[in-house]
Amino acid sequence: MNTVTVRALADSRGLNQSDIARLAGVSRQRVSQWFHSTGSGAAVSLRSGNLKALADGLEVSVDELLSPLPLLEDRAKAQHETAKLLWDRLYPDLAQFAIDVGRGRSHAVARLVQVYGLYAAARMVGKSVWKNFPKYRKHIHPVRRKELELLWQLKMNPTNA
Repeated sequence: MNTVTVRALADSRGLNQSDIARLAGVSRQRVSQWFHSTGSGAAVSLRSGNLKALADGLEVSVDELLSPLPLLEDRAKAQHETAKLLWDRLYPDLAQFAIDVGRGRSHAVARLVQVYGLYAAARMVGKSVWKNFPKYRKHIHPVRRKELELLWQLKMNPTNA
């Protein structure tokens, strides 16, 4: 099982180590060992029954628990994306940023849209990027915001163009 993947999945669902232990059917101390005694992205051994229980509890496949997160595994790509998205250290890492984007948090979605634009962000996150633009646009740099507002208006009112 890949510890980075499990931690990201647990964080995205607001689960702590005790919750993970309960889902996997192991002790909380064992889960603590996974996260503190292994290196970044290290794999840990787990009985197949416990692995299956954890996958079911997290609502993912066993393969997903065994696989590394694609972007985080490629160090060069991760550094490049970190520089683009986390330049001000608003988020501690890409995993936390992705979790907040997935939760629809305004600052994170605004950052994603500011860096990649509305169309690309909508491909990554979904149509809610367009729908919720008025809610998070205030978090976008003013110059970029003006560009995106024009694009948003064209997309939302194509007959007025």
